[in-house]
Amino acid sequence: MIQRFGIRSHECLRTLYEDRERWAPVYSKDTFFAGLSTFQQGESMSSFFNGYVHEQTSLKEFFDMYEFILQKGHQKEAVDDFESRDSTPTLKTRCFYELQLSNVYTKEIFEKFQGEIEMMSSCISITQLHVNGPIVTYIVKEREGDVNMREVRNFEVMYDKAGAEVRCICSCFNFKGYLCRHAMCVLNYNGLEEIPLQYILSRWRKDFKRLYIPDLGSNNVDITNPVQWFDHLYRRALQVVEEGMTSQDHYMVAWQAFKESLNKSFVCEAHWASFRVLQ
Repeated sequence: MIQRFGIRSHECLRTLYEDRERWAPVYSKDTFFAGLSTFQQGESMSSFFNGYVHEQTSLKEFFDMYEFILQKGHQKEAVDDFESRDSTPTLKTRCFYELQLSNVYTKEIFEKFQGEIEMMSSCISITQLHVNGPIVTYIVKEREGDVNMREVRNFEVMYDKAGAEVRCICSCFNFKGYLCRHAMCVLNYNGLEEIPLQYILSRWRKDFKRLYIPDLGSNNVDITNPVQWFDHLYRRALQVVEEGMTSQDHYMVAWQAFKESLNKSFVCEAHWASFRVLQ
């Protein structure tokens, strides 16, 4: 493309090419992203800001809106986690890996993982390639494409029997944070009835407490900024909710605290309403 369009001397493109190992997905397969990358087909950072940012958005507005979007994301994840706790997903296969993680993963991640489970049936054979001590390399053959045009692709999977570690050339776990169908086929081939714990990330678990939101401290809250009001109050409320769900006694204490806080807020609002009337 550089030769075709005559841009060999373009400094920016030349620098990008020299640094390609830092940004091109093909060079990042050994980097662990755990589902945080946007390298999957059709994804981009622009979709993160859709509906919030446009060409006329100023830099200050952008940063204010960025904080707001992050808070909405935290809120949505908390709601999704709460709904996942009481939900029982529908199993689509008799695979024990699907049953195992149906009780562990949140609803959204389980549905994505379930897609890999269903695709295990496309893996038609497993062949041992070579052995190096406890490490065995396999070739997993998979049929891809529709019924009329089915192509067979080979995926190299390394399995360490000593540590029950598995690694596929497709790097699904590194990019998305859950095992691919090729790796699970190899685990199944070696008689593992459950996915090893190191491949079940805490951030995808139903019981994972989302208390990782950075705490800026009450002294750093801008009392004129509603976004920071929401951030600070939401973080504290989430901690109370998480603790309140640990037992019935904790629930009663948390519920009483919420009621008292709401009553005080109503009294405060009534006080300011009467003050405005007097003015």
